[in-house]
Amino acid sequence: MMTIRTLTTRSSGFTASIFTRSVYLHAGPRIEGLKRDPNAAFVNPKGIKYGLTESNIAPVKTFLGQEYAIPDEVILQVITHKSFGNGIKPHNEKLMVMGSKLLTLFFVKHVTNPECKDESRAINGKNLDVLGGQVSRGLASVETAGIFAQASKLNEVMFWKSSNSKLGFHSSGERKVSGQMLSGLVGAVNFYHGKDKAEKFISEKLVDAFEKISFKYLLE
Repeated sequence: MMTIRTLTTRSSGFTASIFTRSVYLHAGPRIEGLKRDPNAAFVNPKGIKYGLTESNIAPVKTFLGQEYAIPDEVILQVITHKSFGNGIKPHNEKLMVMGSKLLTLFFVKHVTNPECKDESRAINGKNLDVLGGQVSRGLASVETAGIFAQASKLNEVMFWKSSNSKLGFHSSGERKVSGQMLSGLVGAVNFYHGKDKAEKFISEKLVDAFEKISFKYLLE
């Protein structure tokens, strides 16, 4: 956008018109050719501005409590998906990978832990036939984790990008992103407190609810 400004010199009294340039930063829906306002780019689908504020990290911080506490800036990273702001901000992808692997391993041990009485099917006293079944897959699935995150309001504040946030919890991609966020949280607890403490976190905070969720959706 160009504007005209008049300039008069004191010595000569000469008056001249000069052009100055104003940069327009677009804050609405993306329009090709218009530079986007950075402040508008770093806002989530609910209109919440990105930043390390108490209100942004409160849901996760409260859920963790003192025993499983992690640094505030890491909580912000946990609730930030790689789709947000073109991945410029610290996001949860690596923590999510770490957490999802730990969740899978934990639930493998969880479903095979009961002693198998049928010796013909047992391997070292464990029934490994349950692995790969609907129950074992459901327990460690991102869908179960996402539903838990929503029910526990852990996804109350998440920074991510949706192609259409007006769609439902599943269709918009929010369920998947919520599940990845929860896996990232498990990964962060593992990173700061170690594997044993992270497994205790899963056992105390997640197992019962995960079982109810997975069985409910298995029966539907």
